[in-house]
Amino acid sequence: LRQVAPLADGGLAGEAGMLAGEIELRRGNPSVAAAELISTARRLVPDHRRLAATTLMLAGEASFVAGDNARYCAMAQDAARIRAFDELPATRVVLEHFAAMSATFSGRHHDAAEPLRRVVDLGDATLDPSAKTLASQAAFTLGEAPRARTLAVQAVTSARARGELAEVPWSMIYVAMSEMLSGQLATATATSLEALQLAESLGQSNSAVDHLTVLAMLAALQGDQETAGLRLAAASAGYVERGLSRPGALGTWAAACVDLAHDRPAEALDRFRRMSLGQSRHCSPIRVMAVPHFVEAAVRCGEREAAYGALTAFERWATTTGGASRIALAHRCRALLAEHEGEAEEHFTEAMRLHRESDSPHDLAGTEMLYAARLRRNRRPKQAREVLREAVQIFDELGARHWVDRAWRELRACGHPGPPGRAPAEAATPRGRGRPGGVGDLSPQQEQIAALVAEGATNREIAARLYISHRTVDHHLRNIFAKLDIRSRVELTKLYR
Repeated sequence: LRQVAPLADGGLAGEAGMLAGEIELRRGNPSVAAAELISTARRLVPDHRRLAATTLMLAGEASFVAGDNARYCAMAQDAARIRAFDELPATRVVLEHFAAMSATFSGRHHDAAEPLRRVVDLGDATLDPSAKTLASQAAFTLGEAPRARTLAVQAVTSARARGELAEVPWSMIYVAMSEMLSGQLATATATSLEALQLAESLGQSNSAVDHLTVLAMLAALQGDQETAGLRLAAASAGYVERGLSRPGALGTWAAACVDLAHDRPAEALDRFRRMSLGQSRHCSPIRVMAVPHFVEAAVRCGEREAAYGALTAFERWATTTGGASRIALAHRCRALLAEHEGEAEEHFTEAMRLHRESDSPHDLAGTEMLYAARLRRNRRPKQAREVLREAVQIFDELGARHWVDRAWRELRACGHPGPPGRAPAEAATPRGRGRPGGVGDLSPQQEQIAALVAEGATNREIAARLYISHRTVDHHLRNIFAKLDIRSRVELTKLYR
């Protein structure tokens, strides 16, 4: 590209500038990338509008990663200047996306809703992988997890078919995030691990950091402190050195979730407050999505005023663009803040109904845990037991061992005898032990571990590859052997031949 620069002009020079900016975005400093890409896009506007729109799209992504909302909103004005009704769907997606996300970043959620829906609809009308990724991001912002996942998977499929592998790790961010929003934590983990390995093979170190922080968040939601810590440690140098504000904010949220899961609400609250400092304060979408966990930490620390203030902004977003799953979380927050039992019960009941309606099992089980704790404090152990029994089953199906154990402790505190003579997580498992099974019975992460064992990888090699601890690999292998009714790695390898 350096050799091309003095020889090219017009569209070719613009394409070279766009590629140089994208390289900087994927492995360098996103703020530098944004500046280069904006300059290139403005030179392209008069004669090469489609190329200018693509370049602006990359500049927008760079500004988003850097947490520079002001620059993003300024680019929305550039996008407005090149808008025309006769543009192809892929170009119109970019232009509408700027209008929608600049309104979102500015807190004008009501103004964002209609452009976001137009972006989603336009994404269905194009085969362009980048346009489909933007449409997936819009659907995710609207809280429409299934549609967000469908569009992101289409983006990945289209990029692979075109031989544009460089697009795939970016698209897979929204595959994984939409799976996480739906509570498919094991599937999301497998998606992000695959994307992480591809990003590393392509030299896209910033994309790798993005996926590492998503993986940390997934571990945090399962209460897996050790795995979340390993993944955050692997990501942190990247987002500190290169100014990656978006993954930095997500990493802070993940660490706060670990603190909440292990009864450290004051530490969680401190982390959330640090999200309001430095560049992380500009990552408004992540800060807004984190509000339900912030409210939980604030209520547990007696900081009710701070919780009310944050919840007001979250409710404004959830009711306009957030979807049923996020409205459910708003009701959960209202229940935690309610002073009268009738009001709390009403909000908890509505939250659980909406969790079921939006098919968000992890959030449902989390709400049930909080509701049961309140019922137990108010001396209603029988009702608490009924709620907790479902929570145990959901957490077990999701493979969230920490939360299974914690739910069993709550059950015992409510007078349930508990699982006699066995560890809580084992007793909660509905599957019989020792029954013959098939490889198809394994969870996505168990399938990955089993396949690596079959390839000859040691437990330590598997742990390094999947960013999990050696003990976690041991635990998964014991469950794999039990599900498949086998006793050794040799037998497991035979199943994969």
